[in-house]
Amino acid sequence: RNIALDGANKVAVVETGALPPLVACLSSTNVGVQEQAAAALRVLSANADNQTRIVEEGGLGGLIDLLKSDNKDVQEHACGALRNLSMKRDVSRKIGEEGALPYMIGLLRSPDERIQEQAATLLRNLSVNDENKNRIAQAGGLAPLIILLSSPLPRIQEQ
Repeated sequence: RNIALDGANKVAVVETGALPPLVACLSSTNVGVQEQAAAALRVLSANADNQTRIVEEGGLGGLIDLLKSDNKDVQEHACGALRNLSMKRDVSRKIGEEGALPYMIGLLRSPDERIQEQAATLLRNLSVNDENKNRIAQAGGLAPLIILLSSPLPRIQEQ
């Protein structure tokens, strides 16, 4: 993950074939492995060229599954990776279609402010799609979003 922090390395890591094993690690029974895989995909997904590749390799399902984790770090990294991936409109639509919204909405209620911010940002990105706007409302997303407007943290209120 640290190697990929460099912009040029984000592409090189993917071109070298890192995505299939990283996506497979999302399904590991070891929480530490899940966390590191989600964190690495979060870093790699900051590159627009990598976003399509991550989805093509099956990364969406594994990241969505990790939103259900009991581990806050796993939740934060999975949500952050999905947030980056949701910048692409077709991926945003697909995230909404794959049933991720109830888990994201649940994360808005997390006591961890980092997770609240990631989940709110992800939902903001998803709401660019009209179908997702309706899905968010139907899944009960409005009330927790309104509650976050009272957060003492401006970075959460901004989302």
